[in-house]
Amino acid sequence: MRYPTEKILNTTVDIISMADIVADFSRAFNLNQKMTLTSVNPQIILMSEDNQIVKDFIETSSHRFADGIGVVKMSQWTGGNIQERIAGIDVMFEALKYANQHHKRIFLYGAKPEVVKKASTNIQSRFPNLVLAGYLDGYTSLPEADVVHKIQMSQADMLFVALGSPKQELWLAKHIPELPCMIYQTVGGSLDVISGTVKRAPAIFIKTNLEWVYRSFSDIKRINRMGQIPVFIGKAYKWHTTQKNNKES
Repeated sequence: MRYPTEKILNTTVDIISMADIVADFSRAFNLNQKMTLTSVNPQIILMSEDNQIVKDFIETSSHRFADGIGVVKMSQWTGGNIQERIAGIDVMFEALKYANQHHKRIFLYGAKPEVVKKASTNIQSRFPNLVLAGYLDGYTSLPEADVVHKIQMSQADMLFVALGSPKQELWLAKHIPELPCMIYQTVGGSLDVISGTVKRAPAIFIKTNLEWVYRSFSDIKRINRMGQIPVFIGKAYKWHTTQKNNKES
């Protein structure tokens, strides 16, 4: 399940399509190989520059897809081959479709108590043939070991972690080895959308790859992310130029 890759600011990103990801759901279960779905966007790339655990988590994930138009554009501007943005929430929906078709067990971990509860209800309504093995909010008072035990006992096939970055990446990096699930995904704010707490961007924003703009202005907590874009572009260009000059010298 390995694909061609390229480096964006020294972070590995797979040259992959949604169709590739969907096809690998069956391969993961048939081959009994864990599948880690990781959204790679400018923010997590910048975080990984200062956090080796996050960087290592991305590097060892089985599927590192460009979930940020900034990553796609940087690839194109520097002669790379990443052609499409793959939204993490769309990957999650494809995983849920697969779970629904094959009666797989899922577990949701993260978000506020009322959000994860409503999201679980909406998922069960939309995908009645999957099994909701359990859910737990990201504000639980349970010790970390008890959270892990709860997921272990659920016998979930898929685990969706919505703790926000970099917490969700750090949590999975630590606990995937001791968990029985076959598919893992960092889903950020996807449960907010699925629960109906936050509206997803109108289709025109999604189609034109401006969903991040809509979400930034719709959620004041995200507005600071816009300031990270020029930082990312500057650092990525500098890194790419340095790499190119080193190869030519």
